[in-house]
Amino acid sequence: MTLRSFLYLTQLEEYDTKRIYTWLANNPNREVTEIKKQLVWTNKIRLLSFIAHLLFFLPPERSVLLGLQLLHPLDSFLKFLFVTIASLKLRLFHHQLRTIVITGSWGKTTCKDTLLHLISTKYHTQSTTANQNTLLGIAKKVLFLPSNTQIFIVEAGAYQPGDIATICRLVKPQIGIITAIGPMHLERFGTQDNIQKTKMELAVSIFPQGQLYLPQDQKSSLSKFPIHTKNIHFFDNLDQVYHHLGQRFGLQNITTSLKSLPISDHRLQIIKNGSISIIDDTYNSNPVGFCLALDKLKSLKSKNNILVTPGMIELGSLQASENSRLIKLADTICQHLILVGQTNRSAFQSALKKPKSTVHYVQNISEAQSILSSISTPNSAILFENDLPDQYF
Repeated sequence: MTLRSFLYLTQLEEYDTKRIYTWLANNPNREVTEIKKQLVWTNKIRLLSFIAHLLFFLPPERSVLLGLQLLHPLDSFLKFLFVTIASLKLRLFHHQLRTIVITGSWGKTTCKDTLLHLISTKYHTQSTTANQNTLLGIAKKVLFLPSNTQIFIVEAGAYQPGDIATICRLVKPQIGIITAIGPMHLERFGTQDNIQKTKMELAVSIFPQGQLYLPQDQKSSLSKFPIHTKNIHFFDNLDQVYHHLGQRFGLQNITTSLKSLPISDHRLQIIKNGSISIIDDTYNSNPVGFCLALDKLKSLKSKNNILVTPGMIELGSLQASENSRLIKLADTICQHLILVGQTNRSAFQSALKKPKSTVHYVQNISEAQSILSSISTPNSAILFENDLPDQYF
């Protein structure tokens, strides 16, 4: 593998050496080509590149992985420094700040964007951006938080147990929202129990006077966790959460504000191309979201429904069965299935055992577009469900 290709893989895998080693084992002699995105020359990537050039006598894989080991102490120190300064800033300059932390297996960004849209009509409100849901990203956001900020909305992501608890120790949420708990990132966490424990770290972190919003299906699990607040609200869908919080914050015309909410890009976004309706749901995918997207496709009542998908990833032991289950469901709704790449092909083929002229296996999205041009008809409805980064084939 070339140095640039391996640096790109390292960045895509978020510098996680365990995942990089696993990728190398599963994809021997493969290159990661910059197709959907490009290598971003961050300071960390520049340092890794510099180390790799110094160690020119080693293969790129070994030199970059060694560079990651060498940079680990510096990484840890800088992370500690940023978090410490951010913590001091919150204590010294943001006494009246109210913090809302949102986590969950899916729906975090949509919930955050919706609350920002609602609350910013009355209060000076700031929120994290899409790439700021780690401890370091949130700490950096805190450092640039304006002094007049009244409400801070934090999206908290997690890749391992303890991540949410650490974020909560920094921002000390008064309000916590867990959007959903499910098998997203099961590959990283190992068990669904670990996923639940990690997400519920937010529930445990809410102080007695704080507010906690949980999905209805988590009601029976409360006894397993030392939750301090008695102000717990269960919801079937997030619209109840938005209305409840809207009332608490004294917001007016919540229903009208929700109707004016701009749809987040690549999340069930409907685009018209002449008479053809396109549903762009490519941001990511999970079993619940996939079902919702298929329901949306069905609701358009087209006589030519087309699904384009590479399937779902990071579902661990459930990945094959969940992809098989949902492609069977899609087959009952769609007139054509365009299944992209190799990642979930065996799961698709096991679910669709009989070859059909309406099932199209392609290598990439360019081939999918070629198929689309030949099968699309006036008034077709096309669902693009998920899009995988370049390290997946």
